Amino acid sequence: MKGQQQIVSVVIIIGLIIGATATVLPWANTMIQKKKDMKSLDDVYYFFQNMDETIRTIAKNGGEESLSLETPGILTISPDDNTITFNFESKVSNIAEGDWIPLNTPNLNETGTLGLDTSSVIFGKAEKQGNIIKIWYKLWYRELKDRSTGQLYKISLNTTNGKQKSTTTGYIRIQRTGTTTSEDLTITEINIII
Repeated sequence: MKGQQQIVSVVIIIGLIIGATATVLPWANTMIQKKKDMKSLDDVYYFFQNMDETIRTIAKNGGEESLSLETPGILTISPDDNTITFNFESKVSNIAEGDWIPLNTPNLNETGTLGLDTSSVIFGKAEKQGNIIKIWYKLWYRELKDRSTGQLYKISLNTTNGKQKSTTTGYIRIQRTGTTTSEDLTITEINIII
């Protein structure tokens, strides 16, 4: 009788452990995935800040540099819109759902003021689709106007063939291809190779 009680006790304890594990494991997996997704959100935002700083430095000083992003998604260079966009899926978001939200400046004018505004605007956008959130980050370059001289300055993004290109590798190479000035507009051409 005593031996049977020990076996029953062991079976009950094993059953409780299995039941507790089965209950906690899905919750733990969800929490781990959310933590990974929060890190991905931070990685993408910091990548966009770094990419913007790199593009502006290369536009000013020349040269070439490569950057890479480990988060899975689609990186698109659009010369027509003068933008770089990255979209990916996540379980969490640090951006409110809806339209594009500026993340680095409140001034969204087509032409900014040299010395006051940045030439770049980083945007974020989120859209919930079931239990997944689609997230977009976008880097856009606008003209800056020197108030004292009226001169306009612009960073112009381009690809090797001048057309929109996309990649899922997250690797880009940035290089300055030249600067042109016509009357009151100075354009610095930045080539993005993906």
